[in-house]
Amino acid sequence: MNSIAKSLAIITIPVWGMLADYYSATKRVLQIALFGVLLAQLAFLTTELFWLVFFIYIFHALCEGPIASLNDSLLISNLGERASEYGKYRALGSLSYLLFVTPFGFIIERTSTRTLFFITGFALLIAVLNATKLPEARKNVRVSRFADFKVLIHNKELLHFLIFTFFTQLTLMGHFTYFPILFKEIGGGETLYGVASFIGAASELLIFQKSDLIFKKFKLKTIFLVSSLAFTLRWFLVATFQVPHILLLSQLLHSLTYGLFYVTAVNYIAHIVKEEFRATGQNLYASTISISSVISSLLGGFIFDNLGSRTLYLLGSFIALTAGLAYYYKQVKSEQSLA
Repeated sequence: MNSIAKSLAIITIPVWGMLADYYSATKRVLQIALFGVLLAQLAFLTTELFWLVFFIYIFHALCEGPIASLNDSLLISNLGERASEYGKYRALGSLSYLLFVTPFGFIIERTSTRTLFFITGFALLIAVLNATKLPEARKNVRVSRFADFKVLIHNKELLHFLIFTFFTQLTLMGHFTYFPILFKEIGGGETLYGVASFIGAASELLIFQKSDLIFKKFKLKTIFLVSSLAFTLRWFLVATFQVPHILLLSQLLHSLTYGLFYVTAVNYIAHIVKEEFRATGQNLYASTISISSVISSLLGGFIFDNLGSRTLYLLGSFIALTAGLAYYYKQVKSEQSLA
């Protein structure tokens, strides 16, 4: 069910972005997507029939898929020349995760999953109402026709970056799927896994808060290389030292992998994509991650079951290192050709 939903989202996520750019209505499209997720959350409470739950889940995935990238596009657009400060605002998302998601396990154990839908539904209602007060994206240029979007296909910088993103996120999406299984297999309980999740979210929050200072001191190609090397080290540690306390320490690298990569990617796409196509550019990034997620679920499951978790993570370490070095080399060569 999850793979089907993500596969459909791969197609629809860029469409949401194109609609937002074409009609210069990023805020309105974001509101529609949020409202769709809210309806789906409430619909889950009305039935337990499999086929109905299946279609509600698909609808939920199609509406939820573009929300983060539309929100990023809207924020970056309104920050303007202060776009490097994006991370400080994105840090609020990590903070809400720490405060809101961490207690979910405790709540579900003492009530039921229905309580979860009520809580998230209420949070979504607040988000939908609050979205009406957001400013619309600032755009000096509008897309005059849908055919204009083909310019993104010819944007080599964007294409090369999305390929790089695919391979690095292939390893991360696989981790998100199989790390909980591995952690429990080696003796880590629910409580300890909650601690691991907390460490990861807390570490990314710090990176988001300081990202503007990082951008001032280092070139983007250097930041992406550092993130790739952190991916490499993180997966190597998970593959080599499969004991709970070492895996807890490896979660600190979530800051340099997910956190640093994400905040840099959003800023980089805003830089290399023309203003009028900004929402579509961010949504293409989100769609690329969805592709990585689907493929990692399929291939990762086969490797995990047949070759073991160590092989899965060692392969992830190799992929991250290769992708990072190849992309850094490509960036250096591009700079030399322009010099």
